[in-house]
Amino acid sequence: MRAPPMIHFRARAAPSAGGLIGLGLFLALGATAVLAGLGLVGLTRSSLPPLALWLVFLVCGGATALVGYLLFAYFSIGYDITDDSIRIRWANRIEEIPVDRLSYAGPAAPLLGSVRHAWQPFWPGYYVGWIRAPFGRVRVVATQPTSRQLLLSTDTRHWAISPAQPVLFLEHIATVRRRQARGTAQPEIAGREQLAAAGWTAAFPTVGDVASAGMVRERPRVLRPAFLRDRVAVGLLVVSGALLLGLVGYLIVRYETLPETLVLHWNASGLPDRIGTRRDLWLLPFVALIVTVANVALALLAEQLEAFAARLILGGTVIVLILTWVALLTITL
Repeated sequence: MRAPPMIHFRARAAPSAGGLIGLGLFLALGATAVLAGLGLVGLTRSSLPPLALWLVFLVCGGATALVGYLLFAYFSIGYDITDDSIRIRWANRIEEIPVDRLSYAGPAAPLLGSVRHAWQPFWPGYYVGWIRAPFGRVRVVATQPTSRQLLLSTDTRHWAISPAQPVLFLEHIATVRRRQARGTAQPEIAGREQLAAAGWTAAFPTVGDVASAGMVRERPRVLRPAFLRDRVAVGLLVVSGALLLGLVGYLIVRYETLPETLVLHWNASGLPDRIGTRRDLWLLPFVALIVTVANVALALLAEQLEAFAARLILGGTVIVLILTWVALLTITL
């Protein structure tokens, strides 16, 4: 059996606003679907007729699932350089570019800058689709616009990508290509100078700048949040989960002993201003679940920029859940 090819370099996609935009869409659609569902089962009051609630629930529920998949796919974008190919990863798909067939690897803007782009699906900061260029169709799997994309070309196919460390990525391609076919014509592979000439102003590191950038074998890694290796963040996550499960358990245990009608809110004078049924109490864990899922997703994004931000978001989740407990105990005791 042939051994799997060694991965020489694994690159994440360059960070962009696409993750936050996708998360906002996911939360907005999910919250709308949840509210419509609560209205259908009678946990919240709605002025919409049942047919309209069903329509909102089905459309927003389906859109939430679709955006959730696309959001997962966004965070899975990555590019690997192996012994004999360049792999482009997106969701559960992998496209391979044979290194020995590579004819160009460099900035895309000089070749695609004048191309009139058709509408691409998804949203800003998230570019996956096809564009037409004078030299053929180009497959785009990137998180940056054309001005910050690399173009990889063979004699018949073309790809536009956006690795977070473009100079390192190109240098590793050149190293693998030289080892693979010594004495043969080498493809045009750009370096830092060519990127600068194409308008890239950021100072990207080279192999010589990064001591740890050796030829190493790595295990595939998809969606493995760094904050899960932070004991404080993990502790906050565990506390949040315990508080959330406790809310559900408490309601299950106490539900049959609660009166059918309850005071759900008091005004500034301490007088009841909202009366509801015990069934309305299930809205509290539903809202707490939405807040928890949203904050964990935000922590996943924030840890890429600052580890403390992930802790702060998860700590805020604990505070929200504690306040939810206070509200529930105030109503039921």
